Amino acid sequence: MATVWTVPIDITPRWLASPEVQTFLASNDLADASPDPRVRLAQFAEVTTSLGRHVGRTFTSVQSASAALFDRTDGGGHGVPVALRLAALRLIVTAVHQTRPAPKPLPARVAEQLGRYVYALLDPRNRSVFYVGSGRGNRVFGHVWAALEENESLRLLERQEKDSSESTAATIGRIRDVYDSGHEVEHFIVAHRITSADDDRVADEIGRALVGVLGLIEPDTEFPGVTNPSDGPLETTAATVDDLVLQYAAEPVPDLPTPCFLVEVKGAAKRGTTPDEIYAMSRQSWAAGNAVRDSAKIPVIVFADNIVRAVYRAESWAMVPRSTDTTLWRFTGTADPELEAQYVNKRVTPDRVGLKKWPGSGSVSHLTHARPGR
Repeated sequence: MATVWTVPIDITPRWLASPEVQTFLASNDLADASPDPRVRLAQFAEVTTSLGRHVGRTFTSVQSASAALFDRTDGGGHGVPVALRLAALRLIVTAVHQTRPAPKPLPARVAEQLGRYVYALLDPRNRSVFYVGSGRGNRVFGHVWAALEENESLRLLERQEKDSSESTAATIGRIRDVYDSGHEVEHFIVAHRITSADDDRVADEIGRALVGVLGLIEPDTEFPGVTNPSDGPLETTAATVDDLVLQYAAEPVPDLPTPCFLVEVKGAAKRGTTPDEIYAMSRQSWAAGNAVRDSAKIPVIVFADNIVRAVYRAESWAMVPRSTDTTLWRFTGTADPELEAQYVNKRVTPDRVGLKKWPGSGSVSHLTHARPGR
């Protein structure tokens, strides 16, 4: 059983309710604490900010936790007193009773679709990429399987990585630290379906792959490291293995209802997005023509990354004021459980509505079974 120091999501209310913190703020005679209440309040405020900044991070030693939380916190020039440090560290100490399971092998269909790929391993404790490699099949899981001694799974690999012994040891050690802390390594496919038709294409693909990797590092910081994040096709965009399994294992949608209105909502693909959030994003401005708006309770099919995420029945439409000549509309509707059972998490591609690619407008009116040009 390992001991770690994890800053929980609810650290702020726990911190404010801590008896030790209350005593620190109210008492004038604590050892190593200023008798001036204004100084103590400033120290308290800085530690509160530091805890909030590190929510979700896990440290494997009290020394590393203390350094991250307090080394850049000077308490208004007075430092952070011992009483306040101990109060914070006692709130984040955790005993890990069970480690995470090893990743399961990819379905054969998914491995075939991925082809040759570039992948990255990410440490969830500080969102840092610590390994980048390439391969086919289940190579993305190779180092984790080796670190966790999953020998049966290792037999599925076609070849071993050509790393130095020092690099391999460092990678294995990092992975074991992650699992010992109660977390699991996150696996990202940075680019896939890579071919070697010509050197320029390979160089472009590797360049996009590197941009994808760098884009995973602290994406929410004030000054992101990547100024040209990839916005290309799925094959050149960093995606989690779970998202790609959904993408390539998904069955194609059955025949689309006629009529229906398809809308592309990229944010619906974000992990953890709630149904309410998807509905709110789906109600942005759309170029819905008369035929769409005049169709009573027309199904609105919401998709992202070619996967259907939700289906609604539009009950009304409202014009959205704009400064351009184009008239756009926002629908109000409700989810349709029957249609969602048929379409959600299934793959929809432009050819299903007679198109070669999705239009830039983000919406498609599918009013008949006829196809353009037929």
